[in-house]
Amino acid sequence: MSIPAILAQRPTAASLLADITAGDTETRQRAIEQSVLVGTPLIVPLGRVMAGSDPAAGKAALEALRCVAHHCARPGAGAERATAARELLKLTEAAFPRHVRSEALMLLGCIGTAEHAPALARLLKDPQVQTDALMALQRIPGAAVDRALRNALTGAAQPLRGAIELALQARVRRFRRR
Repeated sequence: MSIPAILAQRPTAASLLADITAGDTETRQRAIEQSVLVGTPLIVPLGRVMAGSDPAAGKAALEALRCVAHHCARPGAGAERATAARELLKLTEAAFPRHVRSEALMLLGCIGTAEHAPALARLLKDPQVQTDALMALQRIPGAAVDRALRNALTGAAQPLRGAIELALQARVRRFRRR
């Protein structure tokens, strides 16, 4: 289907979610591809589908979530990227299952900024997702992230303490060379 034809259909969040949750394979694939046309309003609802009991719908929702998040990371989409990061942070709340939280954190490592460091650092205290939060923080450039990681060292027990120290060392190698 051509881009103008897709745009003419004007998919909505509701129609794409319906296709992801109740559609056949072809319908789900089309909804995944069109998810970037709706964008960030889909993020939390897709997380809810991922948390549901239908594995096929959950997998389709995961792929759509990834498409939306990566699309928001494109050059020139700073506002959309910031909105996507705020919505992904909602998916890191304890009300969501671990796999949803983990995926949101992985995507935040790709599109998050130093502005998100405090929220991610708080998740270092959550044993369910602390390694995911640490990996996200490790990928995000900025002095605020360095500070958040150094602050997290205070009171961190092993093995988390060792992991934070390694993350700080990796950040020095990765970000200080530039």
